[in-house]
Amino acid sequence: MPPLSVLPEHDTEFLADPEVATQLVNLDIKVLGGRPIGIINNRFIDLMNAIAGPGAVLINGRPTDIRRENLSRLSYALGTDGQIVHIPLEATARRLAIPAYAPRRAVPDADQAVRINRNSRYGYLPLGYTANTPNVSLDSIDNASTLLTLSHWPSNHTPQRYKANLSTQSVFKFLRESGEIEGAQVVTSDHFDLDGLASIFAFLSPASAMKHQQLLIDVARLGDFSRGASSHALKAAYTFNNLAAQVRLPKDIDADTALLHIFKAVLPCVEQVLEHTGRYEQCYLSGMDHLERSERLLSHPDVTLVEYPDIDLAIFYLPAVIRSDQLDGQQPYLGLSSIAFHNRTRCGVLAIVHGTVLEVRQRYESWVERISGIPRARRDLSIFAQALQQDEREGGVWCYGGVENIMPALKYEGPGSTRYSAETLLVELRQFLKVAPPAWSGSLQPSQSS
Repeated sequence: MPPLSVLPEHDTEFLADPEVATQLVNLDIKVLGGRPIGIINNRFIDLMNAIAGPGAVLINGRPTDIRRENLSRLSYALGTDGQIVHIPLEATARRLAIPAYAPRRAVPDADQAVRINRNSRYGYLPLGYTANTPNVSLDSIDNASTLLTLSHWPSNHTPQRYKANLSTQSVFKFLRESGEIEGAQVVTSDHFDLDGLASIFAFLSPASAMKHQQLLIDVARLGDFSRGASSHALKAAYTFNNLAAQVRLPKDIDADTALLHIFKAVLPCVEQVLEHTGRYEQCYLSGMDHLERSERLLSHPDVTLVEYPDIDLAIFYLPAVIRSDQLDGQQPYLGLSSIAFHNRTRCGVLAIVHGTVLEVRQRYESWVERISGIPRARRDLSIFAQALQQDEREGGVWCYGGVENIMPALKYEGPGSTRYSAETLLVELRQFLKVAPPAWSGSLQPSQSS
C-alpha cells in the first residue's frame, strides 16, 4: 500500500505508513530541531523514536518522511572504540505511545483575552484558542493565523532582524522598531514560563516593559537558561513561578484553559513584582534559600569541575563530605539549584557525580535557536541508555527524558545502585559524545561569538 500523507504543515506533507498515519490523526506535526515532532495537549512526541525505537535516524535525511523504510536505529556498545552501528527495524509495527486526545472546550474569542488594563492594545489567548484569530506568537510555535512570530524556538518563523537568543530580546527589538501588527488583537503562546511571561507582558504593557527592559531580560534568562546573578532578577523570577504555582485550577481542565487561568492571575502582578519586589518575600524566600544552600555546597573546596569543551561536557564531582542526606536524587540536579551549576560552566551537557550516583543533564540552550554563543547540537542519549541497560542489574533502568524535551536527564532508576562505577560511566559517556551524531539542532547556523 502506498504511503499516506499525514498532515499539511506550511505547504509540506508528512509521509507515513498506513498503520502509523491512523495513529496521528489528533497530532499537530511540525519539524523541530530537524526532527518530526507530534504535538498533543501541549506535549511533544518524537515521532522517529516512537515509530522505530530509541536512537532512530533518517535514512534519506528528510524529516517529513517517517515511513519505516526511511528509518533506522543506531546502536552503541560499551567497551569498544566507540563505533555506532545501524540496526534494521523489526518487521512488526510499533503501537505509538500517544496520550489520549483531550478535546478543547468552548474557545474564548478575542474579547475574552487576558488584558492588564484598558490601555492594553493586545490581549492574551493560548495558542490552541487562536486557530481562527489573527495573532502574534510569542516564545512559542505558531499556527495558520499567526501574523508575526517572535520566538527562539527551533524552526521558528521570526523575521531575521528580530532574532535573538531569548524571545524577550526579540520582542524588545520589535517594540523599539514598531510595536504594532495590523490586524492582530491578541498575542499567544502554548506554555507558561518566564521568557514567555516577559514577552507577553511587554506587548500588553510596552511602556512599563521598556522601563524595566534589562530586568525582564534577566528574568527571562534565569527562566530559560538558569543563568544569572542579579538578586533583583532572581527574586522576581522565583516570585513569578510561585504565583503561577499558586493558581488553583478546576478539575479536568484542558491545557489551554489552564494557561488562560495562569496568565490571568500572573500578568496583572508583573509590574508590581518588578517595582516592589520586597513585598513578595514569602514568594521568593524559599527559592533564594535553596539557591544559597546549593551555592554553599558547590563552593566546598573538594568539589571538582572538569570541562571537556571539545564534546561540550562539564563534570561536577561532589565529594563524600557532602552527605547523601544533603542531596535528593529524586529531584533534578540531585536536589540542588540548576542555577548554581549553570553559572559555573557554559558547557551544554552536565554530568553530576556523587559516589555511585550519576545524573546527566542537557541544557535548554541546545534545544532552542541561538544567534550567538557556542554552537550546540544535541546527541540522543537514548542510544547511550540502551547500551548501559544491556548489562545492568535486574530491576535497574537507565532512563532518558527524550531528545525532544527541553532539558532531558539521563539517570539510573531502580533498587540499589547501578552496577557500573562512576569512572566507567564517565569514560563511556565521553567516548559516546565523541562519536554520536547530532540528533537535534535548534540553531541552523549559530555564530562563534560569546
